[in-house]
Amino acid sequence: MPLQDYLLPLENIKFYSKTSVRYGGKRYNVLVTDKRLILFAQRGYILRSDDIVSERLDRLQGLEYSERGLLFKRGKVSVQGTSKLEIRGSPAEMKPLFQSIQSVASIN
Repeated sequence: MPLQDYLLPLENIKFYSKTSVRYGGKRYNVLVTDKRLILFAQRGYILRSDDIVSERLDRLQGLEYSERGLLFKRGKVSVQGTSKLEIRGSPAEMKPLFQSIQSVASIN
């Protein structure tokens, strides 16, 4: 399924992950648009299915970034919206993701 199939009309991409991140024990690619945070992946080898997690940016109530580890650092972005999303990955991917969400979202 092409990336454009995940987007709403007039939705513009602000950030696209270069590597996969982990959420809920699964690997996803991340997409931040001017309206939503989207985690997406294709599952299965024979019977392909799409796995999508989406959170509207106008409903975000909190956003946090943290790092752990000395030798093998891991970054974590916590997004509080209608549910709490904890996205983990390399700091090189997590910092730009955090900054992108922060610049687009209007968190009260």
